[in-house]
Amino acid sequence: MAKLTQKDVKSAMHWWWVTSHMTYNYQRLQAGCLAGMMGPILDKLYDGNKEKVSEGLVRHMQYFNTEPRWGAVLPGMVVALEEGIANEAGDDVDASMVTELKTALMGPLAGIGDTIWAGLIKPVILSIVLAWAAQGYIWGAWAYGIGVTLLDFAVTYAMFNQGYKLGVNSIDKFLEGGFIAKVTTFLGIVGLFCLGAMIVKYVTIGAVLTVTLSTGKLQIGDILNKIFPCIIPLAFTLLAYRLQVKGKSITTVLLVLFVIGFVGGAVGFLG
Repeated sequence: MAKLTQKDVKSAMHWWWVTSHMTYNYQRLQAGCLAGMMGPILDKLYDGNKEKVSEGLVRHMQYFNTEPRWGAVLPGMVVALEEGIANEAGDDVDASMVTELKTALMGPLAGIGDTIWAGLIKPVILSIVLAWAAQGYIWGAWAYGIGVTLLDFAVTYAMFNQGYKLGVNSIDKFLEGGFIAKVTTFLGIVGLFCLGAMIVKYVTIGAVLTVTLSTGKLQIGDILNKIFPCIIPLAFTLLAYRLQVKGKSITTVLLVLFVIGFVGGAVGFLG
């Protein structure tokens, strides 16, 4: 009976982490990485049986693509299933199951991973370090590179090992019970807070029109801010909100804001 060790599983995980973005091609995308990862695994499971190893490599050279960090749960499951196949772990585990599982789950896991990782976590971290960089702290760039790399590895390690540990049952726990919905909602709220803070801090708009009177110059923006602080940014925000409530597309909203900003800037009122 062939049994994988923790060292074997960790080696497979490291291979996946390092090469998942290095072997993309238009025909098979990440299949080259997956087959390369499974090579040593299959060789150990089948004790160098070239025919069995070849069958496994052909199986994993089929088209495959998913988000490589949160989606690392799937390669981990694949390693566990291949171990089960090699050890003839019942009728419920066979070669076709591996192919079907990859085909069925790589898309959903890609969507989940891209939403959480590229759409939420990275922008939140970037919004923090950009503030440091804008203040002249060069270590802000280093903090982002090192921090994201370490987090990238930690997520890949955890998800890969979770997939291997629980095998095919892991995906049920991963997708059921509203776990992903809760995580996505939480990170989405945090992301919106950070985005709002960035807009308030770095994006400004106000009335710059100056009226010359006999008694001196009158700043329209100063008067408006004394009557109602930040009334112009608030007006733009409420206008954008109103347009979206009426069902206008984001493109339409951006065009309306662009036209108002362009005309206001051209006549010297906004700036």
